[in-house]
Amino acid sequence: MLVAINLARLSHEPLALTIAEPREILGQGVAYSTSDSAHLLNVPAGRMSALVDDAAHFSRYIGCDAGAFISRSEYGRYLLATFLEFQGANPLFSFRHEKVLVESIERLDGHFVVQSDSGAMGKFDAIVLATGHGQSISSAPIARLSGNPRIVLDVWRDLIPQSDGTMISVGTGLTFIDHALTHLRRNPSNRAIGISRTGWLPLPHLKKRAEPLAVPEPARATSDGMRAFIESSSDWRAAQDGVRHELPEIWYRWSEEEKQRFMNRHLRWWNVHRHRVAPEIDEELQEMATSGRLQVISGEIEKIDPTDDGLKVALTDGRTLESDFLINSMGYRSGEDSLLIQSLVVKGLAELGPLDMGISTDFPSFHVKSAKTGGEGLFAIGALLIGERFETTAVPELKVQAHEISTLLLS
Repeated sequence: MLVAINLARLSHEPLALTIAEPREILGQGVAYSTSDSAHLLNVPAGRMSALVDDAAHFSRYIGCDAGAFISRSEYGRYLLATFLEFQGANPLFSFRHEKVLVESIERLDGHFVVQSDSGAMGKFDAIVLATGHGQSISSAPIARLSGNPRIVLDVWRDLIPQSDGTMISVGTGLTFIDHALTHLRRNPSNRAIGISRTGWLPLPHLKKRAEPLAVPEPARATSDGMRAFIESSSDWRAAQDGVRHELPEIWYRWSEEEKQRFMNRHLRWWNVHRHRVAPEIDEELQEMATSGRLQVISGEIEKIDPTDDGLKVALTDGRTLESDFLINSMGYRSGEDSLLIQSLVVKGLAELGPLDMGISTDFPSFHVKSAKTGGEGLFAIGALLIGERFETTAVPELKVQAHEISTLLLS
């Protein structure tokens, strides 16, 4: 949607855009399709504009302060409304939404030939791979009970039971917080238990954000140095925000070994500091924890057994827990597992990214690396670039990527 917004806004010659998206409504995806208005963005409104040159665009649309945290469903509506506004104002721009899943892309005579699950879609001069997150990550104990109505493998794509009682979540990140609070708000007798290896919850934003700090050379050189800089700063949030803005370039310059060291040693630490919650959400979490309705456990699941009225969950340290249902909040892969991306790699139209995460591009640009296309006409954005850039899934980064890709397409 961010690419579409930029194309509709910036194109001054005839341009025909097709969006292949199975969902009925554009602008939602995994993040903004929630029907719970209490699920908030984890970035303040002042940093969520779809336009790189108008930071207040979203906060004006909502009519809120730049520091406010708005519902995610409202943001999805904003994206679609913004696109429709620019589309309607540009008589040279035409658009169609094909509710299909693209299964195959071929390179033929300077064009891309596209096949979907509904048949041939035709020829295109350029393609942007904006496929978002891949399949949900799971663990063996959860996967063994696939099909059990008390197990939710993909919390944003599958229906969650609207039953009361005790909910267990595997994973204690932002997804856990969303669904735990929804469950706890529904009935004052409900309980929620989160299980993860660290037992860490995401940390909160401050009510007023400080300016990002300059990043010293030692913090650029190694992942250990980066963490030391953040932890030793008087304002770790400002230090991490400084690193975050430069992380794509820092990550690109690290060796494969250093990237892997970060993933092994620092990824979980980075995530709880980087993916923060709104202050009002953190306050509610603390109240729920103090009352005993919310519990976070450090541990790993060894086995899950169905019972007559729920689930019995055994941890590797010998502890056992009982719940009415269990949700998988372990997150998503970066998209390299999709049949489309796998076929592009096999055909030589794309290459897997560093650490086999996502796909490779001609950093700092966004052309997909390919011996067959020479990098012309095929672009990637978002989660697919996690191996190439690592910091690539939040709107502050995505809107810059979308603007640069659109500029390349229009040139």
